[in-house]
Amino acid sequence: MAYPKDKIAFLYIHRESGEIAFISQSASRHVPVAQKGDFTFQSVVASKAQDLEAAKQASRTIAPAINKYTITLLGADQSSTWAATIYERFLGNGFEGVVFVDPGTLEREIDYLAPLLLDNSAMTRSCLLDASTADQEVDEITARALEIIEKNFIHFASNDQWFTSGGKQRFGEGVRYHVARNVPLEFILPAFPVKSCNPDKTLGKFPDKAEELAIRSMKIIADLVKEVYPPGVHYNIVSDGHVFSDLVGADDATVDTYGRMFREMAHDLHPGLINFFRLDDFLLDNQDEDSIAALISNTILEHPIETKLTSSAETARRALLCLFGNDESSVRKDIQESVETRNLHHGFSRFMLEDLQEHKSCKGLPSLAAKEELCSKVGFLMLLRNRAYSAMVEWLFPLALRVSIHPHPNRGPKYGINVIHASLLAAQRSSEEKNFHIPTPWHNAVVELADGKFMLLHSKVIRSGELSGKLACEELGSNEQVLLKRDGYTMELVKFPDGRPSHYKQIKAC
Repeated sequence: MAYPKDKIAFLYIHRESGEIAFISQSASRHVPVAQKGDFTFQSVVASKAQDLEAAKQASRTIAPAINKYTITLLGADQSSTWAATIYERFLGNGFEGVVFVDPGTLEREIDYLAPLLLDNSAMTRSCLLDASTADQEVDEITARALEIIEKNFIHFASNDQWFTSGGKQRFGEGVRYHVARNVPLEFILPAFPVKSCNPDKTLGKFPDKAEELAIRSMKIIADLVKEVYPPGVHYNIVSDGHVFSDLVGADDATVDTYGRMFREMAHDLHPGLINFFRLDDFLLDNQDEDSIAALISNTILEHPIETKLTSSAETARRALLCLFGNDESSVRKDIQESVETRNLHHGFSRFMLEDLQEHKSCKGLPSLAAKEELCSKVGFLMLLRNRAYSAMVEWLFPLALRVSIHPHPNRGPKYGINVIHASLLAAQRSSEEKNFHIPTPWHNAVVELADGKFMLLHSKVIRSGELSGKLACEELGSNEQVLLKRDGYTMELVKFPDGRPSHYKQIKAC
């Protein structure tokens, strides 16, 4: 089964002067790449020049509306051709467009997807900015910025390939792209969904000290980079809250409130540092109800975990799977044949067995085997949605530096990061890697130690004083036990002015 995303060939921006920049090039289609990344549109077109000019004139005439037309492009061998369906609009000094191959029976879905990409894809005009800095200076700045990111941001997993498989070089190429154009390094991070539904892990449903530490950590990285590269960095957080909320036991309305409060916290702490996006910001905005209804009419989702859904969130999920989804049989085959995919599925399943153990949909099952079967199903659905979500992010942020809260081999295109900077922590936890998770604010609570450092732990461990709780990721080392159980100190729950819990603080006993 084909999905609309499989029909995308590439995005482009085309100057009136004839130069064109191709973005997110598809390996299956031939797009000639010149040494400096500039192109003459006619050089890749097999259609008659007058037909192409007529199409361009039509785009100018109906601006700012989108013009749809078909031309013939050359194949990789420069002799074969393929039919390209192009959606293009005039920008005043040039055009931007997205090219599809053989829409077939998906024309309605592609008619929906094309303007979505043009409206939301952050390929921006900076992709056509000429390099404004000398090559030697660019190389020096890139190396210094990359060293800062490597030492302060990248999470090195047990199977790391940052140094051995070209991962560092590929990430460095992304950094260099921004440095050469003197624009901020744009990070894209899918994260900050909603607090875990397991009360043994967190202090509540909404952002607390843990999220604050994550925002402070992003500012630390930004300040360090700015010392060597004045344009600095900018973070784009695409919340995956509504992608998975119905699978992880979180009500859609709770996800909305969490996102709003996180956005407000980020703005209050460091205005302009972080952009926060939701699923429906991309998939539903600027679309009429009839088009949305027609798009998702044949897409039905499974909901094995009982939660309260909202219409907008459910519609966005269905649109995501309709536009960017994958065939279930191919994913099942990958689980069987690919070690990485199989480990990811097992990781999701184990993690959900942990997360859902107190949720009524899991807690009431008669046996551990039944709970494991449920969580394996949830893990598979999460894998399906994760692939769709990743594809959407790739096409909407094709030039950004893609980082993740999951441990990765760091060979690209995704790179694992430590969400909380090491300077803030008494100990950097890594034991959650067995569940394909780097410790995060939404799966933990915070302890502020007497020396001002912090620890991320499950709330049950803090409350009960149990230093080796039953949860898989809470096996504390001896040093951590000493820090947490310091003689002469006790734990106090710190609250926000409105009464919400913030974190635990180690204070001297009276």
